[in-house]
Amino acid sequence: MSDQQDADDSPKTPLPLSILGLVAACCIAVWAGMHYMTNEASLFYGLLAGLSFGATFAFGQQIKNRFVPPKKRKTDWRVQAPGAAELSPAKLAAQAARKLSVEFDALEIRTTVRGAKREGIAWNEVADVTIRISEGPLPQPEWIIAGQVDGAVKGVLVPNDAEGLDLLQDAMKERLPGFDNDKTYQTVIDAMSAMQGSFHVWSRKPA
Repeated sequence: MSDQQDADDSPKTPLPLSILGLVAACCIAVWAGMHYMTNEASLFYGLLAGLSFGATFAFGQQIKNRFVPPKKRKTDWRVQAPGAAELSPAKLAAQAARKLSVEFDALEIRTTVRGAKREGIAWNEVADVTIRISEGPLPQPEWIIAGQVDGAVKGVLVPNDAEGLDLLQDAMKERLPGFDNDKTYQTVIDAMSAMQGSFHVWSRKPA
């Protein structure tokens, strides 16, 4: 974006006319003010005095700006995006320090933070896959891979930016019956473009 021009391109009143207008407005203001005070606060003279004082100020500003140009205020054209405060260097470093990854093997899916296991669920226990849009300044999809284990809900929560999620999606197509179909694909596409809500992706059918 180009810088704003220093010079004001708007037409200016010639200085002699500005001085003449200042003198005329000042004289009218004084004359109307005197009549206002001697004619029991006449509304007409009061309005005329007010308008004249306003014109006096305007002509005075024009003359002043000829000798002392007003400072130009630079326009800040940059727009602060919502949630940008959460992307400060310190918070980015803290986010990277607790960056979550997802891993899997032949037995289970597990999430880790800096190599330490956080949550896990066996492949044969996975009964439901849902994508939920997280709340906050920067909403993002989160994969909820869960199932019932001994009467309690168990599973893993995987942010969409987690390292290893692409490989996990490929594995789910192979290991979760019925996951690899057009309906599942369309649900995932819808969830990726959403700003809120919950999207049911897959459920294990009863044996």
